[in-house]
Amino acid sequence: MGVRMTNSVSVSADHEAELASITRMLAHIRDSARALDAQALEYCIDMALQAVTSELRDRREFAAAGADLGGGIRLLQ
Repeated sequence: MGVRMTNSVSVSADHEAELASITRMLAHIRDSARALDAQALEYCIDMALQAVTSELRDRREFAAAGADLGGGIRLLQ
């Protein structure tokens, strides 16, 4: 059971790192669109950025809740 829990945590950390990378990329694209005064593109990128940051925040809150319960909750993949 320990290997499975460790694997779940590892996969979760990988997903979190990937989401953080996507967040940075979207922020850069949004800033570039802003510099080009491309308001429609900036709006669309901002919406995507908000969705990714919300997902990242939700995953962190879920992981924290699992830790508070003694690790009894497995993170979803």
